[in-house]
Amino acid sequence: PSANLKPGGKVDVNIPTDDGDLNAQYEAELNHISHKAPEEKREISMSEKQDDYYRGFRSRVVLFWIICNFGLVAVVLSTA
Repeated sequence: PSANLKPGGKVDVNIPTDDGDLNAQYEAELNHISHKAPEEKREISMSEKQDDYYRGFRSRVVLFWIICNFGLVAVVLSTA
């Protein structure tokens, strides 16, 4: 199926009319998705590794800070 935009905002859509077209398209798509895509390997530079490490460290510090604040609020509210 395909769609073409016409002037005035109208759309012309080509829809398969017989089951042969639908079955052929289904088989073609099924064949296409049955093949696994090749895995892309990417080299990670040392600067990217360093940046990722710092991002992870920052995330852990923020999570620890949030948990400590939650604990502090729980203690203050339980004694009040």
